[in-house]
This record gives sequence, C-alpha cells and structure tokens, in this order.
Amino acid sequence: MKETYHICFTSHNEVMFRDREDHDVFVNLMAIQSFSTGTELLADAEMSTHVHQGVFTDNPTEFARRERMSYTKYFNKKYGRKGRFGQKYTFVTLVLGLLHILAMLSYILRNGLHHGAAPTAFGYPFCSVRDMFAADLGLCQELSVEMSRQDMTTYLPRYSDFPDSYKMNERGVFVRSSFMELRRAEQFFGTPRNYLYQMNRLSDDSWAKEQLKDNTGTPITISNMEHADEQSVARMLNNEYGRNFNRSRLQDLDLCMLIDKELCRPFGTTSVYGLTDSQKQRIARQLKYDFHVSDAQISRCLVL
Repeated sequence: MKETYHICFTSHNEVMFRDREDHDVFVNLMAIQSFSTGTELLADAEMSTHVHQGVFTDNPTEFARRERMSYTKYFNKKYGRKGRFGQKYTFVTLVLGLLHILAMLSYILRNGLHHGAAPTAFGYPFCSVRDMFAADLGLCQELSVEMSRQDMTTYLPRYSDFPDSYKMNERGVFVRSSFMELRRAEQFFGTPRNYLYQMNRLSDDSWAKEQLKDNTGTPITISNMEHADEQSVARMLNNEYGRNFNRSRLQDLDLCMLIDKELCRPFGTTSVYGLTDSQKQRIARQLKYDFHVSDAQISRCLVL
C-alpha cells in the first residue's frame, strides 16, 4: 500500500552537484526512477550536500536506491571518480497525518532558505517550491518545448523509459509539472494564501503543537528532518529570518565551478578528482586568500 515518506540522503565530505548540468541530470534521473518504481513525487530540494524528497509510494527504499545508484554512475564517469557517493545510509521516514505531511512538505520546500542559499524559500532554484500554485501566485512557470521522443532520449541514459506525458525544457530537462504530483501536494496546503504563509512562517513551538492533532506520533521538526547537530539547527532557524543571506558570498555551486573550470586547468585537469593532495592544498590557499571562504566550504568543494 502506498504511503507518504520523507527521503533524505547526504554527502558530508564532498558536494553532490558541481555545476548546473549535475542538477539537471539529477532531475531527469529522479523523474525516470519515479516512473520505474511507481513513485509519486510531491516535493524535492537538492542542496549541495544532501537531497530531500517527499514521496507517495509503496517502495521508498527501492526508489531511493535506484536514484542514488544512477546518479553515482553519472557523477563518477563525469568526474573520474570511483566508489560509493555520499553517506552509506538513506533516511526514509514514514509520515502519517495531514498536518505532519504539511510540515514535512514545507520544510523540504524551505530548504534553500534554511541553509542560507536564498533570502526566501522562493529564491532557491533547485527545488519544486516555485512549481506549486505557480499560476495562482503569478510565478514564472518553467516552459516545455516541442521535442520528439527520440530527441528527448539524447539527454537521458540509454534504455530510459518514461511516459509520453513527460515534457522537457530547452535544456533537455524534464519539467517538474509534467512528472511530479504537484496537485496532490497542493491539496495539503489548501489555498495559495496558506501556501505563502507556510513558506514564510517561523519554526516555533506552535508548528509542532499543531501536529499533535493528528495523533500519529512525533511532530515533524527541522531537527528530525535534517538529522543535524544543535549548532547547525540553530543556524538554520536563524536563517529563516532571511537577514543572514549574503548575495556576494560564493555558494558551493559557484565555488565548485570556479575550481573545476579555472583553478584545475593549470594542473592539466578539469576535475577536482584529478588533482594531487599538494595541488589541492595550493588551490585551498588561493581560495582562502582571494575569496575568504571558510575552511569547511573549501574542504567539501575540494574533497580534502
């Protein structure tokens, strides 16, 4: 029987997406594997070191396994990398109760805000937040283009199967509105006005107390969604105000593109995985001196 689940997998020591193409490929693989496993996607957010998804399925583990495996194959081939990608375990949590599901979807869609990657939830591009109630809120909807099925397959792994209802944009990426169950997800919010409220409310005790009405167990909170330590959770809660967002700060994606497309080239490679430890240390010192980025960010983007 299909139920609603929260899926989260992480990569603490190295970023999962080094350029825009990586994000695009992940969306296509997510769409393909949702079809192959009969999984209905309700919400998603792809951060630099982890992924959140809200799904309605009878086999969340198989969906996550296929998705991770196919993306690992792509990433390893592109960057000359070997081995498992990310932490070994995938967090799969059954979510019961309308208010619990509402909270879970809200936290997923607000992930860019929580991690300081955008000043509001709607400012983060690698997420389905702008696809929900798009027409009602006057949001710019991602447009599909006329493309034959044969042309679509050129952007996908060989032997990929997908229904005719899937549509692609001009970059060869499946449009979320064509493969996600956005209408089902919208039903939990009810109205566009409530959706705006949920995307902008603060994570206080009232949110957890509301979920007690479901009588289905532990409330969904940012702590159990993120599996993070207290310091990280406090930072994420502080980011909800939007005041800490620094537009001039290099995001992980920007830093990785700088490393791969510019700083690696003098060493005869376009992949951080082709660098020696001493070469990485030289680049790390340059990043520290020229861009004043943190040691933690340098470490995960340089895979130190």
